[in-house]
Amino acid sequence: MDHDRPVRVAVANDYDLIVAGLEAMLSPLTSRVNVCAAITVGDEIPDPVDIVLYDTFGRTDDGVVAIKQLLTTDGVGKVAVFTGSPRPAQVAASIEAGASAVLAKSRSARSLVDALVDIYHGERVVDSAGGGPFVAPWPGAARGLSARQSEVVALLLQGLSNAEIASALYVDVNTVKTHLRHAYRALGVHTRSQALALLLGEPDGFSRATPVAVGR
Repeated sequence: MDHDRPVRVAVANDYDLIVAGLEAMLSPLTSRVNVCAAITVGDEIPDPVDIVLYDTFGRTDDGVVAIKQLLTTDGVGKVAVFTGSPRPAQVAASIEAGASAVLAKSRSARSLVDALVDIYHGERVVDSAGGGPFVAPWPGAARGLSARQSEVVALLLQGLSNAEIASALYVDVNTVKTHLRHAYRALGVHTRSQALALLLGEPDGFSRATPVAVGR
């Protein structure tokens, strides 16, 4: 292991916009991390990487299926999960699936890079829940959706009920309803069917790049 060179990182998700945002977030820190690839899950890695930073946005299964898929992809060393609110069940599921870390989006870009370097050197890094300075673009941002609202909408577009969205995000159903109410206001619609019709016609980044297995 060469401790002097930048850590080779690939960023991954099922949404092109999320991948592009992560790549842009890390690009100013090239002396410590080299973003070698920006992929959607299922793509080949063009060159070997030390770590895949996987954003779980839009997943109903804590990213477990994607973690396992990434770890069987040629050229992948380790997988670090990047998520909005790490919960004990999610952390346990991610580590059991083979992830080397679960990192919260409350980290700044510099703090995220610190963690990636530690992971490369063999440490396991597990964050707790929190909100904070993650500022990379997300689907629906241009329409005024917050990152959390956009994740709720992404799961809505996959056909999940409010109860299923709540389970996937480790929140109660009333919290989901609140996020949807604010999301509808930002989108200029009043009902679930109107939101679906709007975003299926003008996806604003909500179109998944690759079909994936969805755990319920």
